[in-house]
Amino acid sequence: MPVTPGEPKENEHFRHPVTTQGDVTVFEPVRSGSAVTVPILVTNRGDQRAFYEVAVRITGAHGFDTTVRMKSEAVGLYPGTSWPAELTARDPGSPVPDNPR
Repeated sequence: MPVTPGEPKENEHFRHPVTTQGDVTVFEPVRSGSAVTVPILVTNRGDQRAFYEVAVRITGAHGFDTTVRMKSEAVGLYPGTSWPAELTARDPGSPVPDNPR
């Protein structure tokens, strides 16, 4: 399911949520050396174990444009549990932007 802009809520694990859709919250990307780090939080709000696949597109100045993906393959996420993750984005053809989106 694509994540599109929505009404995010503050979270105890990360700061500055950008969007929430369904069980996925994406937080503000941060420049981290030669890459961009994108924190996400997946919370299974259902009543059965669930598997997730998340794709986040990051853009910025000077043509920075890349998509990072996360997939829960092994055991899935049990109801009522959360899975915080940090995705690392790089675009070898462009410099890392100061203000990634």
